[in-house]
Amino acid sequence: MKSKIINGLLQILGIMIVGAIIGYAVGKIVGDSLSRVDKPNIILLLITGVIAFILHVIIHEAGHLVFGLLSGYKFISFRVFDFKIIKDENRKFKIRYERLAGTGGQCLMRAPEYIEGKFKYKLYLLGGVTFNLVFSIVFWLILPSYYTLLFALIGFALAFLNLIPMGFNDGMTFYHASKDETTRFVLYLQLEYVYYQSIGKNLLIEKPEIVEKINSLEITNTNYLTDALEFIKLEGLEYFFEFDSLYNETRKLYIERDDLLPVYKIELMALLVKLISLVNPEDELLEELMKDKTLLARFKQKNPQTKNILATYEWGVKLDDEKAMILIEEARKLKNKAPNLYVQNLEMKYCDYLENKILN
Repeated sequence: MKSKIINGLLQILGIMIVGAIIGYAVGKIVGDSLSRVDKPNIILLLITGVIAFILHVIIHEAGHLVFGLLSGYKFISFRVFDFKIIKDENRKFKIRYERLAGTGGQCLMRAPEYIEGKFKYKLYLLGGVTFNLVFSIVFWLILPSYYTLLFALIGFALAFLNLIPMGFNDGMTFYHASKDETTRFVLYLQLEYVYYQSIGKNLLIEKPEIVEKINSLEITNTNYLTDALEFIKLEGLEYFFEFDSLYNETRKLYIERDDLLPVYKIELMALLVKLISLVNPEDELLEELMKDKTLLARFKQKNPQTKNILATYEWGVKLDDEKAMILIEEARKLKNKAPNLYVQNLEMKYCDYLENKILN
């Protein structure tokens, strides 16, 4: 805990130092140009700031897309805030809704076939930052004004916030991937896993040999990329509805890994609520979980995963079959708000499973 606080303070200090340097440099560079333009309208400046931020999120993800394509990657999905464009199994584009805490956007692509020592990840990971910087500079050079200066400053800020390794941003992913070959292979696996989910399939089922490769990995540098393997394994159990084993493994991971990223931890807690309600409603851990404010906020999301968790809780713990059935129907109506086709199919299958348990 102490080390996390120290690391957090160091990150904040680093951002402040970089911000001060950028501010000083910008002042020196643009001072003369600004002296020759009209003073800005404050309201327009505020509106410009909001629009510039949204544009830079789009520009950032477009950078990942362009540099990914140049590296041989293939498009999977493009998300800005909660709106996501995906290419389905029929290669048609669809719009889905997905909320991922801690991110403004995300561009996911399928990596080219993995070759040890030659995995192409650098351009893909740094493409977003590069686009933010290039567009910021070009806009300022073409039309210098207070408004384009604000656009440029927001672009530089977003670029450096993604470049300085912290949380699970591009810089941190690049840092971990650059350290060892195992982490690069894990990054490849994650992208491949997401691709298979986008077409409604599970990588571990389609390519069983991957399971053996995962189990044989010698992970020396544990990080959020390697942690994702734990969730991939859990989803393998969930695919076959092996809920007893899934409950035991999920509970074990929750108890043993207090250092998981918050975004991982909250999803693990949500899964545990469903599994405890389904397998062991007397588990004392459930009361602790249901008091967590972050988890309760997570349960306000409107998607089939959340509705099925709540339906299971109402049936298994509250013994309210009627409310559980209502939530199951809500899950079915929200199927298009699942993050991908695989999750959509899995949740609809679970709706049938839980409904059958309630009626029989």
